[in-house]
Amino acid sequence: MNRRKRPVWLLVISFLLLVGLAYLIIFHSPSAQFAIYSAGWRISILPVFFLLFFAFLLSFITYLLRSLRRAALIGLLIVIYLVFRMLHLDSPHFPILLLALFITLELFFKKHI
Repeated sequence: MNRRKRPVWLLVISFLLLVGLAYLIIFHSPSAQFAIYSAGWRISILPVFFLLFFAFLLSFITYLLRSLRRAALIGLLIVIYLVFRMLHLDSPHFPILLLALFITLELFFKKHI
C-alpha cells in the first residue's frame, strides 16, 4: 500500500494563519479598517478576516484530508455560510441549499477531473 506522508509545512502554515486570525480577532473590532497609506486605500477588516479564515481552513483541511479540492470546497462552504449569517440570511433553507450545491460540485469535479 502506497501511503503518502502528510506535508508538515501545511500544518505550519495553518498554525501561522491561526495566530494571525487570533491577532485579528483579539486586537481589532469588526468595524475597524486597514489603511494602506502609500495607495490611500482603506479596507474593512471583514474581507481580511474571511480571507485569513479561508486560508486557514484550506491549509488545515488539506493537511487532514490530503485533498486540495475537497479542502477548498469545504472551506468555501464554511466561509459562505458565515457570510450568510453575517448578512442575517439565517433561514434553515440556506445551509441545505449550500450543502446540496457543494455535493453537486464535488460530484462534478470528481467525475471530470
